[in-house]
Parts: sequence; structure tokens; C-alpha cells
Amino acid sequence: MFLALWNVMAPVLIAITIGYCWGRSQVPYAAEFVTRAVMNIGAPCLVVSAISRSEISGSEFAEVAGAAALVLAGTALLGWGAIRATGGDIRALLPSVTFPNNGNMGLPLCLFAFGQEGLALAVGFFIVQMTAMMVFGIPLLDRQSGNIWSILKGFAFQPLILSVIIGLVLLVGNIALPQWLDRSVELLAGFTIPLMLITLGVSLSTLSTSGWWRSLGYSTLRIGGGLVIAWLVVEWLDITGTARGVVLLQAIMPAAVFNYLLALKYDQEPTAVAGIVVASTVMALVAVPVLLAVLL
Repeated sequence: MFLALWNVMAPVLIAITIGYCWGRSQVPYAAEFVTRAVMNIGAPCLVVSAISRSEISGSEFAEVAGAAALVLAGTALLGWGAIRATGGDIRALLPSVTFPNNGNMGLPLCLFAFGQEGLALAVGFFIVQMTAMMVFGIPLLDRQSGNIWSILKGFAFQPLILSVIIGLVLLVGNIALPQWLDRSVELLAGFTIPLMLITLGVSLSTLSTSGWWRSLGYSTLRIGGGLVIAWLVVEWLDITGTARGVVLLQAIMPAAVFNYLLALKYDQEPTAVAGIVVASTVMALVAVPVLLAVLL
């Protein structure tokens, strides 16, 4: 059992550690360029490759996406109540409690734990999380960001969303890409997960935090609350097999680093948000192996 868990966790931990050491060494890291390359080239290719190569059906993908929407909504409601009860700033703190790191950390873990099928299903959860963050998270932080429909329209034409549509068309239509294109997509998809994890490590090394006790409380809400809500959802929807594992695993991911970047951009308690990101990431390194021990 220990070896099975280590085989899942080790690649993730090693890549994050490399990024963390890189960040602490003060050697320049082109984070903005890497992020653009990943989000506009690597991740879309990874999505197409994962969906087209997997054995999942369109209904399974939709099942996980629907479960993700319910998990995020439930976690947001739980977070809203807890933050309000403790006197925190809902606009600043609610995104960190609600939106987990389903990309940088969730996708690799689902791949190593459940294989290509798990990765393809994890994409469904990730897309819902990203859409919710863009449509609801940004307007919450910035009241001048425009109406929801304009944000949604702009997000719909992002390469990542278009890649999901292409992948589902290939899946439902049982269409195979030409060999030259399939190999090109696979090649470009290959740099995505390593760079995601290294960038996560670099980001964690540069965060300035404070208020550890409060950070631990909200981190417990992010991971523990996410797990409880996800368990209720998979039981209610009777989700089983790999899809069940993916929903539960994605639900306990730590707060996304993107929450900190947005808080910094809109000046919404960035130090407090950084504390939640760091504390929840450390907490997740304990929670994830425990959950995997049950799931595997």
C-alpha cells in the first residue's frame, strides 16, 4: 500500500520541490511566459490527448462536470457561512475557500492515481472550476470587471475551452486524429504537467504569509469541507468507480495559487490569501495520501 501511494505522490512532490528550490535560489523563472505557454498550448493539447485516448463516455464526463458544479456551490455556501460567522472579508477570502488547485496539482494526481481515464475525467472538474472562477470569482473580487455574460463570452473562446469541445467531438464521434497530428498533440501535451508542478513550487516559494491560525482554520474548511460536500454529492448522484475517486480527490485540493494572484491584483487581503494557499497546500500533502489509501 505504501509503495502504491508513493508511486502516486512522489512525482508530484519531486516536481513541486524542484520549483520551490528554484524559487528560493533567486534564479529568474519566467512564470508569466510559462503560464501562457501552458494555458494556451500545453493544457489544450493535454485535454485533447487525454479525452481522445481515454475509455470514458460523454455521459461520464458530464457526470463529473455536474458533480463539480455541485461541490463548488456547496463549498461556496459553507465558506460564506463560516467566513461571515468569523467576521472575515467574504470578497477577499471566499474564492480561496471555494476554488481548489484542480489544475497544477489535481490533474497530475488524478493521472498518477487513476491513469488516462482519471486524467480525462479530472479535466471535466477542472473546466467547471475555471469557468466558475472566471464568472463568479473575479466579479466578487472586482466589481468593475463587467457583467457575467461578457466574461463568460470571452472565456468561451479560450483555447482550453475549445480543446474540451474538440476532445468531446472526437470522443462522441469515435474519431481518431491523423497520426502526425496525434503525435504532435501528445508531444506538446507532454510539457504541461511538469511545468504546472514546477511553477506551483516556484509560486509557493515566493508567497508572503501571516495569520497562521486563521489560515489553518480556512484551510481546514477548504479541504475538510470540500471532502464532506463531495462525499454527499457522489452518494446522492450514485457516482462510482474512477469518477467517484476523481470527484473526491479534486474536491480536497488546496486553494489555487491563482486566488492569490487575483487577490494581489485587486488588493483584497493578498497576505491572508497567501496564508490559506500555503497552509492548505501543506495540509493537502497529508490529506491526499490518506484519501488515496482509501480509494486505492
